[in-house]
Amino acid sequence: MRVAKSRRLTILACSVLIAMITYTHPGIASPVPTANSPTGALTSWNPNVNCTPVLVTIEQIIGNQSSPLGGATLGGSMFNPGTTSPYGQENTKRWLSPTSSTPPGWISPGQPCTMTNANGQVVSAFVQINGVQRGYRNEEDWNSSFMPVNGGTKYPNGPQSDSTFNIFTPGYGICDSSNTTGCMHNIHVEIDHDWKGASYCGPYTSCDNNTLVGQTTAFLTGLDVQGFVFWDQDRVDEATHNFSGWELHPLTAWRVPYWAPDFHLSASASNLGVLAGQSASSTITVNTFNLFSGNVSFSTAISPASNASTVGAAPTASMTPSSVALPSNGFYIAYSQLTVTTAVPSAGNYIVVVSGTSGNLTRSVSVTVNIMDFSIAASPTSLSIPIGSSGTSTLTLTSFNGFSGNVSLAAQVTPASITAGLSPVNPSASLSSSSMTLQSNGTNSATLAVSASLLTTPGTYIVTITASNGGVTRTTTVTVAVTATPLGV
Repeated sequence: MRVAKSRRLTILACSVLIAMITYTHPGIASPVPTANSPTGALTSWNPNVNCTPVLVTIEQIIGNQSSPLGGATLGGSMFNPGTTSPYGQENTKRWLSPTSSTPPGWISPGQPCTMTNANGQVVSAFVQINGVQRGYRNEEDWNSSFMPVNGGTKYPNGPQSDSTFNIFTPGYGICDSSNTTGCMHNIHVEIDHDWKGASYCGPYTSCDNNTLVGQTTAFLTGLDVQGFVFWDQDRVDEATHNFSGWELHPLTAWRVPYWAPDFHLSASASNLGVLAGQSASSTITVNTFNLFSGNVSFSTAISPASNASTVGAAPTASMTPSSVALPSNGFYIAYSQLTVTTAVPSAGNYIVVVSGTSGNLTRSVSVTVNIMDFSIAASPTSLSIPIGSSGTSTLTLTSFNGFSGNVSLAAQVTPASITAGLSPVNPSASLSSSSMTLQSNGTNSATLAVSASLLTTPGTYIVTITASNGGVTRTTTVTVAVTATPLGV
């Protein structure tokens, strides 16, 4: 057994030469600073981590590309591929940092301060995220021995678990198949069992899992965290992992900064597409933290988007209810419904800014409204037809601001001016097509034919052409003058 173990460690040790090509030993090189993290401005809160963190947000780590399930992809992140090593992902994410108290058999160099991403750029492997909230904690993946890369010996302090939970940008605590918006604002984090076994984490440390629960409340308290960026390929399909492999593993430290009571607004739908003349809605959530309590009153402001080419009247917006109360008894989420009502005709892109105000605090969220419309026009708009003949007019359908779909057509003839005492016989109207497809920002046309038989009563008639898409209708008219003189007389 000793021979086998010695051979295994020899192989691992030889592999260190390969590992050193892609790993920077902590303390030798510092992370590349960003605009948010001036050089020397940040330090590690865990004395067992000799790296300088770079300050980032959850969104900067996971990137802006989502999978069909709704979670962040590997390729969309500047941190792709996350920390790696020749020893497989289970060893990589549990690798201890180099200290004077590493367990016997630990393989150098341990967790890196920097890594090279998929674009060949050197980026920090060690990050700090401020101003987040946490979900519920789980204790799982219990183990009694260190991973092979950490020596494989028994933990000196008994069996240890991974303390796992999600952290999220305030207002985006829910990530599931029915609300994938939140998935792009969540990241999974783990206080590792090997780090607890080495007393890098656990009781009386900067990553004490039990003190975390004692000093913070899930979905309520704000906190800051530090850890190493890692991609767990085995968890990409799990809702509890935000349908993404991204995580901070190991999470090396957390702290609760002083935050004044505050609240945040988020929208269930941040982009609304609506037909002119109809309404659309989005649920506005008030998510509070640090024991905020009080009344939040809503107001709305509407303006054209920067790229808008608006037609017709601007929409109106209302909030129901117009205010919500957040008591101090622990209830910390409230809802109000934003309803946007559009006019006819109207087309263009607008921004609705919903503001919530409580005392001297005002927080806002923006909802983009894309109003689509279509029109119908006749050319010519008037016809003069002797009895016994016919005339035509071209009907043109036009899409505005991306409207597309099937539009049905119908024509109706009504007398406008008939000689008194006569019981009119109307001319007949027919359409070359009763339905047509209108492409986004395109046009389509049909022909209106109006015929006056010898029995048609001379006079003036109005042909009303109706174009319909669901509950939305647009109309145009053609005036038809039927004369008494037959064609050719």
